[in-house]
Amino acid sequence: MKGFFLAILALVVSCAATAKPPTVGLDCGRVTGFKTVAERQFLSAESGGGNIYNVNVTFTGKKPTNAQAEAALRDCLAKASKMDGSKDMLASAWLKPRIGAPDGEDDLLSPFGSMRYLGYKASTKKISVEPIVLTRK
Repeated sequence: MKGFFLAILALVVSCAATAKPPTVGLDCGRVTGFKTVAERQFLSAESGGGNIYNVNVTFTGKKPTNAQAEAALRDCLAKASKMDGSKDMLASAWLKPRIGAPDGEDDLLSPFGSMRYLGYKASTKKISVEPIVLTRK
């Protein structure tokens, strides 16, 4: 299952250059001193996304601390899980260099380290930091 999240993370990163999955704006992730935008994307099984949600929080202009990014991600995962807690979720923090910059210029932030992610597991209704496990096919 954890290897599945690595595939989803790769899909999320590749989606920045392709058509954007269906999204819903979220009212969450506010951090004092930062401009943030939050959204929930549905990644369907048909698109190769595994029938989960990806929750994105984008910071604009300046990079947050890891603690600030984590707080925003946890807030948004909690909000998204209240909207629909029936699907697993993966949270991603992004840095947009400036207002109006194209999506392709956003940088993926790694507040938990390069091989860890924050997710919501529908079966347990828990939000937790998990390691990414690489698998071979």
